[in-house]
Amino acid sequence: MGSARRCGIRIDGRTLGREEVEAACPFCGDKPDRYHLSMNTRKNQYHCKLCGAGGNSVSLYARLQDVSYTDAARELIRGNIYKFPQPPQAPPAETGIKPLAERHGAYYEMLSHLALNDRHLRGLRDRGLPNERIGVNMYRTLPKDGPERRFLAGMLAGFYDLSGIPGFCTGKDGQWTIAGKGGLLIPVCDKDGYIQGMQVRLDDWDMEPGANGAGRRYRWLSSRYSENGAGSAAWIHVTGDITSKTAYLTEGPLKGDVASFLGGDALFICVAGINATGGLADVIKSLGITELVIASDMDKEINPQVREGTERIAKAVSGIKGVRVFSLDWDARYKGIDDYYLALRKAAA
Repeated sequence: MGSARRCGIRIDGRTLGREEVEAACPFCGDKPDRYHLSMNTRKNQYHCKLCGAGGNSVSLYARLQDVSYTDAARELIRGNIYKFPQPPQAPPAETGIKPLAERHGAYYEMLSHLALNDRHLRGLRDRGLPNERIGVNMYRTLPKDGPERRFLAGMLAGFYDLSGIPGFCTGKDGQWTIAGKGGLLIPVCDKDGYIQGMQVRLDDWDMEPGANGAGRRYRWLSSRYSENGAGSAAWIHVTGDITSKTAYLTEGPLKGDVASFLGGDALFICVAGINATGGLADVIKSLGITELVIASDMDKEINPQVREGTERIAKAVSGIKGVRVFSLDWDARYKGIDDYYLALRKAAA
């Protein structure tokens, strides 16, 4: 079963837990909702009723990955198909949250098995991102469908310990699932590209209590208060050219991604909210920049809370040795730095 899951074989979730698990045959091309491949978990053997393919878990992995039997056995014994460099370990932001390397591995694999729906793709294009950049940034659609979430989480649980990874939890039936509402998944990365956590841009934002302009459209993928779950920290997102000596500071990972691209891969440091500045000074120091440009939304001109938050950020970063701090303003018709950059690009076209 482990080798089948690692190879992405579509398994009939209704047969999970049985001695004989059914799956779609990867060799003869089963149609949707057809499962002709039988995998005996006790005997460690598989057999397709249509094409006759058969063998054990090692030969299955070797054939699908086009590697030798010896190499397949070595990979399966090692138990980690996806290798990532070990990042420096820092104290977790919340007790019980898995270290960065484990979060990155599970999130990266989750995104690899999800798609981006047409609505979200159009929205990202409208913001000014081309298909190539959208693909590189690995935006995905988090499905609303419960069975689809349970299937994906169950597959990941076959080779990742999901306890302590924000967003994953077990339900009343003991099965793994993904918490929260559906929407656009936004990877929130550190300067080395590791996925620290995930934000969700909610699809049903208008249905949130008190929406009408005051609702929270962006939420962290979190499973706090759920069995085997974990709450998310307010991770700081870094995007763009990390060798740059000038960085821009703004609010929102997606906004920073867009502004970075439209600004010629400019280096952006993105806090989740105007008051979510925990660890900000450490991130700035780790980048080795000499200039920090605060690019807060232009509603600071009319919103006292945004203005006060911007002033607190400026005060917090002004004492960092060797870093000069500036504030950037632009045409107030465009709220965010991403909106302004997009308007400039359209005007130049």
